[in-house]
Amino acid sequence: MRDNERKSSQGSWLLVVGFVILFILAVPWYWGEGGEEPLIFGMPLWVGISTFISFLISCLTAWVAFRVWPSDGDQSEVDE
Repeated sequence: MRDNERKSSQGSWLLVVGFVILFILAVPWYWGEGGEEPLIFGMPLWVGISTFISFLISCLTAWVAFRVWPSDGDQSEVDE
């Protein structure tokens, strides 16, 4: 296995782990009772944290789409 393939494989696993961790944190199951306090902009704290983590998931997805995802230009280089 070439170094390029090994780095790509390791990077894929890091992305998977990153997505799994973010999705787990986005679900408010870990908040105990009384999670309604304190309020942020009239919403419970867990809503703000869940919304922020959803934003991080969106940013990570966009980064993967623009940086890591193979493009048409990459395919033409392989064919040469």
